[in-house]
Amino acid sequence: MKTKEERINRILARGEIHDHCHAVIGEDVIVSRNTNNEIIVEVGNEGAVLKHILETPFVEDGTLIWTKEHKDIPLKKGKYEFIQQIEYNPITNGMRKIQD
Repeated sequence: MKTKEERINRILARGEIHDHCHAVIGEDVIVSRNTNNEIIVEVGNEGAVLKHILETPFVEDGTLIWTKEHKDIPLKKGKYEFIQQIEYNPITNGMRKIQD
């Protein structure tokens, strides 16, 4: 992740209130979007981790500052699709994206 653009592309989800994000870290990783604009993560032999980190230092210069809210999630070799979780709100009788 040599460039700012590469680091931004590794962010799968952003915090709604604070400056944090969920980003895929690893050397042998490709993050892309398919024709439906869904995020696809391809992990090669090196493996990777999903980290919960502060967004601004990561995007600006690659500094990884752990928020201590979630442990790292190891990702084994394979292809993953990122799916945003949703929840049902019985008061509004509607669905909404889960916020972090």
